[in-house]
Amino acid sequence: MTNESAKSGMPAAVDRPVFQAELDKLRAREKAHTREGDAIAAARRRLPMTEVDASLTLTGPNGPVTLLDAFEGRRQLIAYYFMWDLGSPSSTDFI
Repeated sequence: MTNESAKSGMPAAVDRPVFQAELDKLRAREKAHTREGDAIAAARRRLPMTEVDASLTLTGPNGPVTLLDAFEGRRQLIAYYFMWDLGSPSSTDFI
């Protein structure tokens, strides 16, 4: 990096072979990052499951409802769990 480019905050100007070598190193790191992200996602999908009590009470748009009733006949349900301050009850809302 030249003094001028260091002062301006710009990267150094280099010839094509130097640029290509740096780009190749960066792409190798990016591929490793992608592979690790894929491995983490696969591990998340393999996490064990736990049974949930169907009578658990949720807070829906119209007030309290059981988990089973929240499904309204659907096979899947997306639930968001929000935690509040100490001394305040937690709440699970669904959409």
